[in-house]
Amino acid sequence: MFLAWVPFIISSCIRYIFNKKLTTTSMICMGLMCGVWLFFLPNAAYLFTEILHSFRYFDAQGEVKFWVNIDFWYGLTLTFAVAIIGLLLSTCSIIQIQGMLNKLINKYISMMVVGVILLLSSIGVYIGRFNRWNSWDVLSRPGKIFVDLVNDFNAANSIMVEFVAIVFTVQLFGYVILSLLTARSGS
Repeated sequence: MFLAWVPFIISSCIRYIFNKKLTTTSMICMGLMCGVWLFFLPNAAYLFTEILHSFRYFDAQGEVKFWVNIDFWYGLTLTFAVAIIGLLLSTCSIIQIQGMLNKLINKYISMMVVGVILLLSSIGVYIGRFNRWNSWDVLSRPGKIFVDLVNDFNAANSIMVEFVAIVFTVQLFGYVILSLLTARSGS
């Protein structure tokens, strides 16, 4: 959960600096913070994939159906709550960044940038869940991560494209819903 808060805290700091008088130093600081934010952003959406642990200790083919076991429901409720919190933090963070982008560039271009951010975040979730890389590995082992991605993409039994598409869709859905709920009416 802590890592899910990191991108939100960073985007809040970026927004705070952005709303002050901008200087060359503050622009450089915001640029560096945006890079760190982008590296940590997948950690929030990653929590969605933690739902799989609810099913981990239960035999789907057993004599007693796992869904009548209260431990399953405790685990599912906890991981679902954590997943929702992670998606909310991720989405709120992206909305903060888009608010600043809207002031700097065309609204439609900023929407395309958000789409790229969601795609990169989805790829980051894949990298973390299946290749077990962490945010800091992007700086320390970028070549190895790239090789893993290319290998996964080219593998005959790869689920990379489908998984990234699913996570992208979940994040996009959360983004659209939260954007609609927080939009200010023109009247």
